[in-house]
Amino acid sequence: MKPFIATKGKTTQLRYELPQRVHATKIYPVKAPNGSTIILYGQDGGVGILWRGGRPLRESASPPKELSKVNGTSKTNAISLDSDDEEPAAKAEPSPKAEFDDEEEELDPDHPYPSIIQHIRLPLNTDVLHIAVPSVASAAELLPAGPTPPIFHKKICFAIACTDYSVRVITLPLAPPPEAAKTRSAQGASLFGEDITTIPVYAGHQDIPRGVSVTWTSRNEPKDKQFSDDEMDVDREEAGEGAAAVSRRSPRKKQARSRSRSRSRSGVGGDASGFDLLVASHTDELGGLLYIWRFNLTETSVKMESPVSPYYSLTLQKPATKVVFNTARYPKTRHSQLLITDKSGTARIFDPFAARTNGAGAKLGAFVASFKTGFEHTKANAPPVLATRKAIIDAAWASDGHHVVALLADGEWGVWDVDRSGPNPPAVPSAFSLRGFLGTVDSDREKGGPPSPKARGGRGSLAPMTPNTRRKKEEALFSSPSSSTPTRGGISVASLAATRDEPVKDSVVIWYGTEVHRIADLAKFWARNVAGSSGTSLPGPGLSQLQDVSVLGESITSIDQFDTTVQNARMAIPRDIVVSGEHRLIIAANSAQQVARDPTALFTRERVEEEELRRTDQALLSRGELDLGGMDRMLGSMEASGSQSLVLGNPRKVLFASSAS
Repeated sequence: MKPFIATKGKTTQLRYELPQRVHATKIYPVKAPNGSTIILYGQDGGVGILWRGGRPLRESASPPKELSKVNGTSKTNAISLDSDDEEPAAKAEPSPKAEFDDEEEELDPDHPYPSIIQHIRLPLNTDVLHIAVPSVASAAELLPAGPTPPIFHKKICFAIACTDYSVRVITLPLAPPPEAAKTRSAQGASLFGEDITTIPVYAGHQDIPRGVSVTWTSRNEPKDKQFSDDEMDVDREEAGEGAAAVSRRSPRKKQARSRSRSRSRSGVGGDASGFDLLVASHTDELGGLLYIWRFNLTETSVKMESPVSPYYSLTLQKPATKVVFNTARYPKTRHSQLLITDKSGTARIFDPFAARTNGAGAKLGAFVASFKTGFEHTKANAPPVLATRKAIIDAAWASDGHHVVALLADGEWGVWDVDRSGPNPPAVPSAFSLRGFLGTVDSDREKGGPPSPKARGGRGSLAPMTPNTRRKKEEALFSSPSSSTPTRGGISVASLAATRDEPVKDSVVIWYGTEVHRIADLAKFWARNVAGSSGTSLPGPGLSQLQDVSVLGESITSIDQFDTTVQNARMAIPRDIVVSGEHRLIIAANSAQQVARDPTALFTRERVEEEELRRTDQALLSRGELDLGGMDRMLGSMEASGSQSLVLGNPRKVLFASSAS
């Protein structure tokens, strides 16, 4: 795939035209074995998969031999006249393996961006509207004994929702297939080694799903949660229950109890047979219906047990606009919590493993927190009974599942402090702790709403009355109040794992209508906002707008963010993002520095890349998954540094007594 390239300032936009309509785009959190970033997108008729960057596919030395033809016909077209001598049908050939170059592709200094090394399409005979991927740590972030299902680092595993009412779970190899796999016939088998698990129609939804989310948990969940009073308070605090009455324990004691509980809950360790996949889907049936499905995970596949039935079903008060699992990973107690939002301005957190008691006894599944949006602006003489809350367009978890970022229909966005761990806990637990406004529509200012950043910086009411502005005034006067308000928008939150010295870094991208805004570091932006309201000022990144996203008049369907490095995060370099229009994908990348003309930048880049590669090799070695190439790199690094041992797992510290008497 060759893109159309447009450089605007420090941003380079790569536009890829697609023949089918695109509905959703996701970036898989784990890279391919050759170092490629995997991009998934749902389209009309199936799923498209891109492998971007990394080591390119090795070209075959000789093309496959063609069968000799006699009189213009090949041997494969010969028909046997004797049915008794027919041979049994040939078995489906296994999918061919790809070979890669030894080094990554050399980037052009004038256009330093990775190319698409492979592009495939999985035909499903239905339109894919939504895609969900699990929250999985990269190889460099994994602990040696981290309880993560091995399938996520061997296969691409994601869930989709389709227009034929179906919800499916698809797995296929992480490595990109060779070109030969795209031209061969399946013969009853999969084209690229994919495995598709489809929920039967009789057990699934009877309407088109409005969203899908996926996470993973231990097969032992839910456990018998007979907690003591002290431990139950900690669990409630993490889940957001009783947010107005937060415990006053010291943070050090809370962390110690949390670590002890995590160790007690991670008894399965790295056992591949001890994990299940949780899939949540919702529709407008019965006024709002939520299904939670549970499948067994093996090292290479997803297993569906018979008879097929939802693990949990919940009838909602209103049709949901967003249902998403918490981004915290098992064994944290909040890993199974679901954020459920609707257009009535209500956001609730549901835990299918939480116990609730009633007259019939204890049952699983309970709402642990609830949040409300503000009221819409109404006329001065309107009765209070007509006041309605602002609808929620989209919402996403942030800060490892401690906060929720929401976007409202009028362009307002805000952060709910679920466990009141932010810098300024609100007096009302259900209110926004941090809020702002997007949009530059004139009607927003006329209705008395808070002005947008662009409106505050403009000339305001001193603008001359031209025929164009007079026409806009007439349209706003004789049209409904919400006709000019964008109804499409979304939020993308990408987190960088916390280290010992630094907290979690959340990069937030909010798109509203045709506008795209970015917060490079949510924690710093939040702290700066609190300091500004108290009369002090702190340096830090603010809310910036990404200008001129070339969707060519189409609507934005989704936005996702690429991975970044610790070095780039510390230097406040924005992440690259992928924007999907209706028939195109746009990758907005930061224009790289001309390293060929700057030796200092070249050496800095090589040092950072070597450090990231060393961390990844060490993590893979600790888990026993390092290949021969990685062993060669580590042995060469030891020779250069004079080290004589490999570190397996956590290094032990040996203390010697002093020999001095």
